[in-house]
Amino acid sequence: AIGYIDWTLGFALVRDIRSSMPSRSRRRRLALSRYRLRIIVISFIFAISAHLAITIKYNYDNENDLENQIETKIMEEIMKSNSRPLALGNFSALQEKPISNISQKTKLSLKQVDVDKSANNITRFITYGTLRTASTLQFNMVCVCLFLNMKEHKPSLANATKCYFQGKGNFSYPSLDQPQVMKSHDFKHITNTNKLGAESVVFITARTKAEGNKLANNLKGFGNVVGLTQDLETLSEIKADGFLDLYAHFFDLHSHYLPMLQEHYTLWGKLRVCCGVQMSKHWRYELNPATSSNKLEPHPYCGSLDIDAVEKAFMNTTIFKMIDDTSSLGRILRPALKDEALDGRYCSSYNEAVRTKDLKFDQQLNSV
Repeated sequence: AIGYIDWTLGFALVRDIRSSMPSRSRRRRLALSRYRLRIIVISFIFAISAHLAITIKYNYDNENDLENQIETKIMEEIMKSNSRPLALGNFSALQEKPISNISQKTKLSLKQVDVDKSANNITRFITYGTLRTASTLQFNMVCVCLFLNMKEHKPSLANATKCYFQGKGNFSYPSLDQPQVMKSHDFKHITNTNKLGAESVVFITARTKAEGNKLANNLKGFGNVVGLTQDLETLSEIKADGFLDLYAHFFDLHSHYLPMLQEHYTLWGKLRVCCGVQMSKHWRYELNPATSSNKLEPHPYCGSLDIDAVEKAFMNTTIFKMIDDTSSLGRILRPALKDEALDGRYCSSYNEAVRTKDLKFDQQLNSV
């Protein structure tokens, strides 16, 4: 379009000049007109480019703002109440109806790889989701529920339960004799049926219900067995307590565990947002604006918490005390796996280090 405009205007100007000007004046005027025409075209191109750049930045900022609003809204909803919702809604459209006995689910998932392992209820659970889909919340809940299941049904194996994050690269897995939950953001390895396949049950996190259903269908197509799907839309509706009900039911936990789990995760959720290496970026920015290149809104509630009191209350929960003696699960009791062990003052110490030492995302206390 710009080339066509350039040619058309140039042709018209040259035609008019040639028909009305003497030769020397014509040449001078022609040169001046060409110069002006170039300026007009360059200005036009610059204006279009600037408009495109502004449009792209506007869309990018809007997308980031939307993600921030979703994250903040979900965490606000999770923190608002300790009570369970009276009605959790119809989940049949979100995932397959949970089977009441975990041994049945395990037998369905193993393809008889090993009859003894299948009968003994030993399998590998995987939690998969992209970043910022509350994947750590799901991983933590699945890990704790598996531990409690082992505590109830296979006490000798409970303390051997292993929960870990697997990054990109060559995957290595503990033996299926060991109860385990693996968290991963690497879809390629989750769908590698030669390594995982039907000997593992995959739990999913996603941003929307539609995205979660699509991902579940893709995983099933690769031969994986899908457990429960947790999406941000549903999480904002039923809160963490609603999904606790689902995970507890999936792992065949007695109802007396639910109040313990609710207490545990109400406090853990506050620590997750307001403490440690993966705290809310809004709270980190409020503590120290130098930690972000963008201006962010203040966090809605972290500043009002006595974070040491929350940390001590969390350490005093029944679930914390049950797991505390289990060295292989010690890290699951922290806001993030990379955080140091809680001691009643870890959170306030970390927050102070953010203020004074500019600690960034995932940066540990001992790194400065």
